[in-house]
Amino acid sequence: MPQKRTDRITKEKGKNKGKILFVEDDRFLAEMFRQKFVIEGYEPIVASTAISAVLALNEEKPIAIILDVVLKDSECWMIMEYLLRKKDYHPVPVIILTNYGSEEYRQKAKELKADAYFIKTDITPDKLVGAMETLIRKQKDTSKKPYRSPIL
Repeated sequence: MPQKRTDRITKEKGKNKGKILFVEDDRFLAEMFRQKFVIEGYEPIVASTAISAVLALNEEKPIAIILDVVLKDSECWMIMEYLLRKKDYHPVPVIILTNYGSEEYRQKAKELKADAYFIKTDITPDKLVGAMETLIRKQKDTSKKPYRSPIL
């Protein structure tokens, strides 16, 4: 039986609420959140590496991005720096979802313009979707200036 690639990008049609880029290398968590996004009407794009996330960003137009900090090939900071340098990038909410609760990591996320920072053990799929939807709504309400959340 052929082995599955770990740097794959998984896409699934939702109910047209928009595409969500979910960058997570833990297959169990990725699948759990992917299912929740589909149930809530989103089209999840799951990337397991920083490289596949950057490829997905160039091919897709997500309305929100959720990033794990530590990935197999890099840390999410590389992705966030890429977004800040990309000239044709339209700002969307960026949520950090990680196991690391240090002040250093929170500060780094804030410096790189993350909208929210959550510890994986402290958040349920329902709460993550709720926070994401709040950020998306607030971003839409601010016409040209991206919304920066007080959640950080």
